[in-house]
Amino acid sequence: MLEKDLKVFIGPVEIANIGAILASALEERGIRVTVVRIGMSPFSAGMKYDKVFDSQGLGKLQMILKYLYHLPKLFLQHDVFIFLFGTSLLPYNLDLPILKLFHKKAIMWFLGDDIRHYESLEVAANKAGIKHFVGADRGAGASALKKKLRMIRMVEKYADYVISYPDISQLLTREYCTIFIPMDVCNIRYNNAPNLRPGVVHAPSDEKMKGTSYVLEAAERLKKEGYDFEFYLLRNTSNTEVRETLSEADIAVDQLFADAAGAFAIESMAAGCAVLGGNIPEFSRCPKELPVVHTDPDNVYQNLKMLLDNPELRRELGEKGRKYVEKYHDSRKIASEFVKLLTRNKPGQD
Repeated sequence: MLEKDLKVFIGPVEIANIGAILASALEERGIRVTVVRIGMSPFSAGMKYDKVFDSQGLGKLQMILKYLYHLPKLFLQHDVFIFLFGTSLLPYNLDLPILKLFHKKAIMWFLGDDIRHYESLEVAANKAGIKHFVGADRGAGASALKKKLRMIRMVEKYADYVISYPDISQLLTREYCTIFIPMDVCNIRYNNAPNLRPGVVHAPSDEKMKGTSYVLEAAERLKKEGYDFEFYLLRNTSNTEVRETLSEADIAVDQLFADAAGAFAIESMAAGCAVLGGNIPEFSRCPKELPVVHTDPDNVYQNLKMLLDNPELRRELGEKGRKYVEKYHDSRKIASEFVKLLTRNKPGQD
């Protein structure tokens, strides 16, 4: 299929604005894209969506009927479907065999807890000497694992391509490709000028998962010790405001239970901040030049103190961070990788 002939659907679940950012980059290339999401959140302010299925004011049955009304048109109007977070258009991913039957391409992009199995992850982490992990399904039991495996096997059987990452793929049995999270680099203002009173930003979408209590404890301890800095705790804040705050700040603290940089860390690097967060390249297989200072609950105080004491190190990390994001996460480069997938023959037809 030629690039100019592509008609792409992205959705219906959205994670960290990935769908909207990818859609915008594909549209810049002249590709027709429909990006849909179920429900909105404060983090998505400023993002463009063609359709939002909002349940506000509707009963469950009304919401289901409203959703089902649009499905036939979505099926008919697109030849490529990019699904996020293990979720397609129908319950139990029942639309995947239908799409295959009608020779439409389907891509499933796994992003974390949708396929992560914490018992398997902990075994691998312990071998690597990593001890800090937390997750929504930790200890969820056999029924939850069975449900997750059923979803994964359905995807593996019918999706044309699977996108995933080494640190979350313990349950996958088929080959997958890795594509970095897209970021609209051109619309993130880079500012690496140091502030006399450093700004520290933490913007948790889930405070337990991000280790917010440890971040607050470290910040409070440092202030009691006489360190003078501005601390920004951004809760339920629009993406536009988060980005502007990052562009005026010096340090960003991302998630403390991670082995790789999340979307907030990537935005922070693009804005010129020095970043504390997940970075264990031998475990996550991230590029070794990722300039994130690996930080967990045990060392968040020491690492934050180190950056507050070293403005030159903050500046250096900020410069490296912007270059890293431009190299690996520029949404235009990510769009090119998707175009290569979408325009090649399906597996087995090369």
